This record gives sequence, C-alpha cells and structure tokens, in this order.
Amino acid sequence: MKMRSLIILIALSGLPAAGCFTYSAPAPPPTTMSAWSPAGSFSLSSGGNCAGQISLVGGFATVTDACFTSAYNVVVCSDNTLPNPVRCTPTSGSLSLSGTGSDSISYARLK
Repeated sequence: MKMRSLIILIALSGLPAAGCFTYSAPAPPPTTMSAWSPAGSFSLSSGGNCAGQISLVGGFATVTDACFTSAYNVVVCSDNTLPNPVRCTPTSGSLSLSGTGSDSISYARLK
C-alpha cells in the first residue's frame, strides 16, 4: 500500500512541472537575404515574406508563391554555394530559377 501511495504522489507531483514546458511556434520565413559579390557583400530586405532559399535540381528550380504577381516583379537571386551565375524569372504565381547543378540559391522579391 505504501508503494502505491508513493507512485501516485510522484505522478501527481510531475503534473505541475509538465505545465511549465510550453511549445513555441517556429520562426516566420526569412524576409532578408545576404550575399557576397566581387564588389563586396550586401544585405537586403523584401519587406515581406517573399524571400527564401531553394536548391537547384539539375540546374533548375521553381518557387510557387502568390507573392510573385507578374513578370515585372524585381527579384534578386544569389548563388550561396559558389560564385556561379543564376537566372531568375518571375511570373504570375511563381519564380523560375536556373543555374549550376544542385547549388543553393537565395531569392528575394523587392518590388
């Protein structure tokens, strides 16, 4: 009987301690982008959540996001892996990227 009371007491004492641990929501997507170039490094902010990173597959990738509203959007892209050229083409609802192999690309819509 004493052992059973001890187990119940330990179990009940753990309930208040379990309430001290809370879940924090993950951070929002990135809104800034930093990169380097032969002329120096730079950082910029898109002012919204229309920025991020993606890895190319066979030299190509597509980001589908409603923040890309037309072919006239101003988008900055940078290769994070090596100083290889990257091509970014915005369209309504997506951004097409092309570059080298499986490089990691940062992108941000400015306007």
